[in-house]
Amino acid sequence: MDIRRPVPFFIAAMIFLLLVSGSASGSVPDPLTPADMSSPRAALTSFITHMNAGDHYLQQARMISRGTPGFFVHPPEAGEKGDIARYHFERAMQILDLSEVPLVLREELARERALLLKEILDRIGLPPLESIPGGEDRDDRADRKVTGWTIPRTELQLRRTDSGEKDGKWLLTPSSLDRLENDFHRVQHLPYLPGSTEGAYRDYILTPGRFFPPKWTEYLPLWSTAELYDQALWQWTGLLLTILAFLALNIGIWRLFRRLSGNMSLFAGNILRILPPVTLSITSTQAILLVDDSINISGSLCILLIQFFSAVRWFGWAWCTIRVGEVIAELIILSPRVEPESIDASLVRTVSRLVCITAASWILLYGLSQLGLSVFHLLTGLGVVGLAISLAAKPTVENIIGGLTLFADRSVKVGEFCRFGSTSGTVLHIGLRSTKIEALDQTVISIPNAEFSQMQIVNVTRRNRSLMQQTLNLRYETTRDQLRWILTSIRDVLQAHPKVSVDPAPLARFESYGASSLDILVFAYISTKKWAEFLAVQEDILFRIGDIVEKSGSGFAFPSTTAYIARDSGLDSEKASLAAEEVRQWIGSGRVPFPDTPIEHVAGVPGDVEYPGRS
Repeated sequence: MDIRRPVPFFIAAMIFLLLVSGSASGSVPDPLTPADMSSPRAALTSFITHMNAGDHYLQQARMISRGTPGFFVHPPEAGEKGDIARYHFERAMQILDLSEVPLVLREELARERALLLKEILDRIGLPPLESIPGGEDRDDRADRKVTGWTIPRTELQLRRTDSGEKDGKWLLTPSSLDRLENDFHRVQHLPYLPGSTEGAYRDYILTPGRFFPPKWTEYLPLWSTAELYDQALWQWTGLLLTILAFLALNIGIWRLFRRLSGNMSLFAGNILRILPPVTLSITSTQAILLVDDSINISGSLCILLIQFFSAVRWFGWAWCTIRVGEVIAELIILSPRVEPESIDASLVRTVSRLVCITAASWILLYGLSQLGLSVFHLLTGLGVVGLAISLAAKPTVENIIGGLTLFADRSVKVGEFCRFGSTSGTVLHIGLRSTKIEALDQTVISIPNAEFSQMQIVNVTRRNRSLMQQTLNLRYETTRDQLRWILTSIRDVLQAHPKVSVDPAPLARFESYGASSLDILVFAYISTKKWAEFLAVQEDILFRIGDIVEKSGSGFAFPSTTAYIARDSGLDSEKASLAAEEVRQWIGSGRVPFPDTPIEHVAGVPGDVEYPGRS
């Protein structure tokens, strides 16, 4: 028997369906009943029966639609026929093993592959029914042990599944699905066998919609339906307009965001920053619907476009997640309990960013799994890559840990002035990787957190007073009485000065005999946090000390060796005798202010120091 001769069983099945469909009321008798896939014979019988029935109802729907006026909406009778056709096509697609097809491509590939399989069988034909394994009319134990069966004259194979929801069902294998398009191009020159659904695949790929195209396609000009690289001209035009609209919307939204965000507050700007990623995700979703359903691009081009727009969509949602996290962080910072520039605010921003990056990574992983990449293999690969990256990005990890250490220690916060190493500056930002500090020369220094957290950080802002510590170098010709008078006078100034803190008490002490001077240590706390005010107070005290040294008849030493060529007049003997006389009076009255100034003496010092002075 010629295996290209149509099998009588299938001819009878088609005639039966045609007779039934002629009097059908537009309803499906058992809409939830799946296709019979209990054997190769049952699977192929169900496939051919449902494909023929679907094509028959589809042609009826088109005839009814053409006979009624209107441009967009099908009449109800045509819609009912189209629904029945779609039901039969979906049942026919059930014999395809789509387990290895990505979810985003599964529906589109199932439609195309079912039509391609039908086109091949309509040209190649099937062997006699009794030669196909399966059926109750044969007591063939060997058939029950068969796990695979290849359609004669092809390399297309049906295999019985042994796991999953379709355990025990006979399905066309994934490898056979992959070769259907190439096999179709090899046999499309062959004539159709009697009873075939001629031109079904070409009619599908050149019309919009899924199986039942919209009504407006009947009014397309003839030239637009010409085929070019497996697509109609109107499809190429629609695809070009879709891509241009996608680009125009996203570029326009991005430019609008850039224009508006410059004049907004930080919180309002963060809300507006959600708009670009949301637009990217929504337009990508709409582009997929247009490409897959409305324009109905087919073949490898459709797969490429769906994969591209799906990847862009998941990237947009991951991006949107990060932006939403920033908005939530700023919303928390708006609470009265959190200062916008405090260490708590920086911690909220950093933790929010870490959580959102983690969530965005999971969204991307899920999106990649939808595109057909195994999450298990992705995680395994990420583990290996992560190990390599962790070795290469060790400084980055250290910086992140250093930043968290800064947050935990709260040694500095944004806006505070600090000293670290040989540099001083105001903290501008504590980020996930680095800390930015504005130095005194107005330059911005970026220090890795790992390095900054290990430095000795002096937080100047948090002090309530500023320390003045100076060493005065007096000439060696200064007598001891002069030195005592100078020390007492300096202590009086420090005690009486309104900007010098009395607790702890200021002091002026003869510290040491230096290499070329007598050294006096002046130690006092100035009641101010501000650096400029501290310098002003210190300047006033130093001027007063200079007056005291000059009044005592002494002078400041030079850290150098002086060669006297002319006769030196020496120190002022008259002033020296006056200072010595005053010291003798102290000794005679028993009020010697050494080693400590008596309380009576301190109480007797009038608070008459003017600040600022009139010098």
